[in-house]
Amino acid sequence: MSTDDTKSLARQFIQAWNAGQRDIVDDLAAPDLTVAYPHFPEPLEGPEAFKEMLAQTHHFFPDLTIDVDAVVADHTQAVVHWRYRGTFQNEEMFGVEAAGQSIEVSGMTRFQIEDGAVQAERGIVDNLGLMQQLGAFSP
Repeated sequence: MSTDDTKSLARQFIQAWNAGQRDIVDDLAAPDLTVAYPHFPEPLEGPEAFKEMLAQTHHFFPDLTIDVDAVVADHTQAVVHWRYRGTFQNEEMFGVEAAGQSIEVSGMTRFQIEDGAVQAERGIVDNLGLMQQLGAFSP
């Protein structure tokens, strides 16, 4: 793939984090997709496990949207700097009851891409910032 193709695929795949767009995983993920973030107890294996986690995320933030700030890529990998926004609803998180709190969180994700499909997604998220915005932690 060209660098531009890799960038485009990464920009498309990160959109799966938007509420209601999990079908992107079906279209662009490799069957042996691995997804890992430091706050996951263990990496997620396979597209279905990833879509299940996305469904849980969208349960807490049903209007979640993600914006791409920058993408750097070569022929087989891309790094995406992003921000997501949403409204905290439905149950509690970090010991805080959902009360419609608006949040904005940033992070970066590295995608490994082979044969036109995402093989791996590994990223970092500002969960401390999320906890502060929800009121679970104050500096």
